[in-house]
Amino acid sequence: MVKKRKIIKLSPSQRTKKRQRQQHRSLSSQQEMFQQAILQHQTGHLQQAEILYRKILHTDPNHFHALQNMGILAHQLRNNEFAVELLRKAVKCRPDFAGAHYNLGVSLYDSGQLTEALTSFRRAISLNPEYAEAYCNQGNILMSEGHMDEAAASYRQAIILKPDYVDAHYNLGTALMAQGNLEETIASFRRALRLRPDFAEAHCNLGITLKELGEIDAAVASFKKALQLNPNFALAYNSLALLIKFTEVDNIILAMQKLYSKEETSDPDRRDLGFALGKAFEDLNLYEKSFEYILEANRLKRLEYNYSIQNDANFIEKIKKIFSPDFFSLHQGLGCQDKSPIFIVGMPRSGTSLVEQVLASHPLVFGAGELEILGSLINTVCKESSAERFPECARDLDETALAKIGSEYITEIRQYSTDAQYITDKMPYNFLRLGLIKIILPRAKIIHCTRDPMDNCYSIFKKDFRGDHGYAFTMEELGQYYTLYRGLMAHWEMLLPDFICSIQYEEMVSGQEAQTKRLLDFCGLPWDNRCLDFYKTKRRVSTASFAQVRRPIYRDSVQLWRHYEKQLEPLKESLYGQV
Repeated sequence: MVKKRKIIKLSPSQRTKKRQRQQHRSLSSQQEMFQQAILQHQTGHLQQAEILYRKILHTDPNHFHALQNMGILAHQLRNNEFAVELLRKAVKCRPDFAGAHYNLGVSLYDSGQLTEALTSFRRAISLNPEYAEAYCNQGNILMSEGHMDEAAASYRQAIILKPDYVDAHYNLGTALMAQGNLEETIASFRRALRLRPDFAEAHCNLGITLKELGEIDAAVASFKKALQLNPNFALAYNSLALLIKFTEVDNIILAMQKLYSKEETSDPDRRDLGFALGKAFEDLNLYEKSFEYILEANRLKRLEYNYSIQNDANFIEKIKKIFSPDFFSLHQGLGCQDKSPIFIVGMPRSGTSLVEQVLASHPLVFGAGELEILGSLINTVCKESSAERFPECARDLDETALAKIGSEYITEIRQYSTDAQYITDKMPYNFLRLGLIKIILPRAKIIHCTRDPMDNCYSIFKKDFRGDHGYAFTMEELGQYYTLYRGLMAHWEMLLPDFICSIQYEEMVSGQEAQTKRLLDFCGLPWDNRCLDFYKTKRRVSTASFAQVRRPIYRDSVQLWRHYEKQLEPLKESLYGQV
């Protein structure tokens, strides 16, 4: 996971201006009190500063600088609600003061009011077009909302205004990483590091980027540098552990265990360390110890989600009812006739990355990775055409709306490659949308990756999945979700038998050439030996399987679950009934 470093720069060093006329006899004493408050604030004596600011505001409730600095102090004390209240008053007193709008934006940001925060930053920029910090924070909000192009533009403007702005270079790198522009990402992180060599987060994110490009040695070096600078950097340990093969209980494992055991280690850090230690002890064939860490890491992860398996069950049942034989009979001959998309679907960790890497090694295919494009387009068109959400909205989409989804999808994926004959989309959860894909892109190819259910589910359970995978962190819910997935795929295979090609992971491992030929034949691709040497293909791989696709096919993970057979009884029961 890429950690985004938010830039908050609130300065308590505001200075009063002499008023043009004396309003109260106590003005000079009030000025002295305010200067004393600033001194206490700047030297970290926050309680004393707060007392003095309150005294000033008691006498003069509209004292702009006291409101501003008291708001800053409240923000420092993490009382964001009070900070927002004070800073709103400051803005009301001085609506033409850019810094007040900026400070209000920061407090709104930290209180989760992103829309209002963005308005405040934009107002600050309109009042002071050279406000680099406001551009940077504007970029942070845009990035958090998924507007990566606009975020990158904000960071670039901040850098133009302030070329040595370390945080802007770093955040630009983060935005570019999300866009898949890895070469520029590396350049941005390295610029940040030239300006601040001890920037541990930048070393870590540089390592993540290098890892995705397959530069494993350089990535390992970056993670180790991050840990040298910050020995308590749990994410760097997690990232490093995924890249190296442990052969003994070394200093890295001992350091992770020590940090894991510290009382002050946060739950998110303990979670990252737990998954890393689980992987390390699996490398050492210490399976019981490995599982202990993985189980606890999943327990901590589950606490982060408000998830209900029943909601997913209801959702999948709706899909089955709506996409019926009658539905397909009524929607024949519609959609966009472009044949370039190849959708690779299935559960995570089922071999989707391997299959994409094989196909992307063919000169006629571009591997675009896991794309959010289709789900986003469906949601947008559903909002325009129906009062319902997917899947219910599918009943309301007319010929024009269905063709629009298909043609706009092609336009979007063509931004990844304009000349490849085929483009892969390896979003596993597109298995939920196969019925609609058949209508909007009837000439697309669907590759369904399958794997032994126990191996597949345990592979999910031991990975620290980020994003929307709420089912993945208890064995019972994981088994229930897998059962729902199998039921929906059976539905699609019954209704769309010629539309889907199933590739079994174990068969690919044991018969690589035969399964590769079958895969290419289904896609209408001529044979190419490069598909057998897929691990030599240089391309970005950002999924949990980045290491597997960088080496020849191996059998290590087949039936791996049996090392944990006793511990996985709850999963087995959830998948198959009473053990």
